[in-house]
Amino acid sequence: MTHRSNDDIRKHFEDLLDEVRRGAVELGSLVLENTRRASEALLENRLDLARAAKEADDEIDRKYVDLEQRVFEILARQQPVAGDLRFCVSITRVLYEIERSGDLAVNVARGLLRRDGYQMPPHIHGLMARACRGAAELFQASIDTLADLDATAAVRLDEADDEVDDVVGELYAVIGKASDQIGFDVAVELSRVGRYMERIADHAVNIAEHVTFIVTGAFPEERSPAVEDEG
Repeated sequence: MTHRSNDDIRKHFEDLLDEVRRGAVELGSLVLENTRRASEALLENRLDLARAAKEADDEIDRKYVDLEQRVFEILARQQPVAGDLRFCVSITRVLYEIERSGDLAVNVARGLLRRDGYQMPPHIHGLMARACRGAAELFQASIDTLADLDATAAVRLDEADDEVDDVVGELYAVIGKASDQIGFDVAVELSRVGRYMERIADHAVNIAEHVTFIVTGAFPEERSPAVEDEG
């Protein structure tokens, strides 16, 4: 009778952890959708989409706070140890990485609204489109990694992140040369967008690395510390 009761308790606890993981995947999907929305607003000069991206962040913030609170409640009430404790601590970091990515997407929309829209020359537009697409694809891959608890994905995402960094670096150089043509203020905004996309890609790699730690108890080969995001 006691053994059966213990099994029931364990099953309930595992369900709680899985509910948090699935909630994190849902949160990531919302952020991915909003990242694509903000990117489209930027590339198509759509202020309506920029406003929609800004408004969508409220739901993301609410869900983030709710999930984080659930984890804290599990830590307080269940007092997990070993792998379960590792999951709880790591998933709070994953939630943070997801939420910060959402903020960066909103920053893209805010910049467009701040300038009341702006156009990009074709050569900048093409590079910006590649940066936005690369960051979104990396973020999608990181959420898939979380959904599947794939401990092997971090290395692949880290390599793909190098490609995003290269595109953003090229974007910076082109913006610098075109600053007289597009105006200093627009050049600054576009440089910020490049930075935001670079950071979203970094957050994606961080998510995959935390998934590796959740599954294996060890991080992949240590990378250089990430620079803090702009607020």
